[in-house]
This record gives sequence, C-alpha cells and structure tokens, in this order.
Amino acid sequence: MMQAKSETIRLQIVEEQEIYREMYQCVLPAHANIEILRISANSDKGVMSKSVAEVNPDVLLLSVRKLDINIIEELERIRNANPRMGIVILIVFYSSQDIELLRRLALCGESGMALFLKQSLDKVEQLCRTIIAVSQGQVILDPPLATFMFAGKTESPFLKQLTTRELEILSLLSQGYTNSAIADTLFIDIKTVEHHLNSMYSKLKTDPDYNFKHLRVSAARLYLESMGTLFHKEQTLAHAGARRI
Repeated sequence: MMQAKSETIRLQIVEEQEIYREMYQCVLPAHANIEILRISANSDKGVMSKSVAEVNPDVLLLSVRKLDINIIEELERIRNANPRMGIVILIVFYSSQDIELLRRLALCGESGMALFLKQSLDKVEQLCRTIIAVSQGQVILDPPLATFMFAGKTESPFLKQLTTRELEILSLLSQGYTNSAIADTLFIDIKTVEHHLNSMYSKLKTDPDYNFKHLRVSAARLYLESMGTLFHKEQTLAHAGARRI
C-alpha cells in the first residue's frame, strides 16, 4: 500500500479517451487508496464545474489531447471555487500559448497542481504518486514542459547546462524531496540520483558566487526563481520537506 487507509483520496476523472477511462476504473484503486467518485468524457464549458460541485473531490484529473482557452477558463473557475482541491492535467500536444495559459491557471490558486505529457507517464505507480503529491499541495511539472517554459526566459547559466533528467530531479529537490524520495518517485536507484546531483553541483560551482554556499539550497532556489511565480512560493519551499510520498 502507498498510504494509510485513513488517507484515501477522492478522485474525479475527466478523460477524453475511452480506453483510459476503463483503465483508470480498474487499475488506480488497486495501486493506491484512491476512491474514484466519477469518470466522464465531457470537458465542455460549465459541465466540469457542475460535476466538481456535485462530488467534491480531493483531486481532479483532466486528460485531454489539446488544451484551449475554454478549458483553462473552466479550470480557473473550478480552482477559485475549490481552493483546497488539487488538479492533475495530462496533455498530448502543446504550444507556447498553452504554456502561458497553464501559467495563468497556476497563479489563480494555492492548491496542488501537476502538469504532464501523457506519454511521459508509463507506469501506474507514477500516476498514483502524482495524484497523492497533488492532494498534499505539491506542484509538479513534467521536465520536457519545464524545459519548454525556460525557453526565451531569463535564467541562470546553471540551468541551461542541465539535462532533462537533472531538471526532473531538481524539480523534486526544490519541493523538499530527499534523495531516497526522489529515487522512489522516479523509479531509479539512489546512486543514480546522487550521480546526477553531483553533476549538477559541479556545474553550479563553476560560478564563484556559489563556492561557499549550500549547493542543494542554492540549486533549488535558482530553479524556483527561474520558474517564476508558478513555483516561487516561499510556503512551498518551506513546507514541502514535511510532505513526502
């Protein structure tokens, strides 16, 4: 079991693809203490808001091929009306406009939120862990999307040197994850995590300003600042260490 029985997460799912709707119903409750309240295919304007109000989930999982302004506006209304409810968004295709819309969505609430490319989630346990993390108020961004968000933005030379895997590890590190928790979440060996961290620290130390600073804290802060207000919330950094998957 991934969590105590008393910590069951009440999940609502909006999924466009029928095959995934069937999979969620059968697989998710078998891998974690997740109670599926409702599964539907309709993300039309007004429908999601009404449905969320009816079932009052802890987490809303929305899976669509492509976002549009109507979906984002609907999610903003839901997020404002349900400030403690987490949101997991899975998409297949995206553009720079989509990233801007999602940044706007993140700014309208303080609850947990995750954004992933659907093709990045290849293990059921990975999705379960993401749902659990979001229910605890954490913010998680798929590394390819994080890299895309950095494009064209002012950022430190340190971040430009990082690989996709290093960005993924740094995202978790910035939320207070221990090396062991990072390894568990990414399904890799802890020695692999340590190898990537040492590589990141070596890149950070090329800047003399960081030679006498705590490298783990400095790397996390640089990441949070580069992500802007999406991740730059002092309470997220201060309290994330108390929340482990």
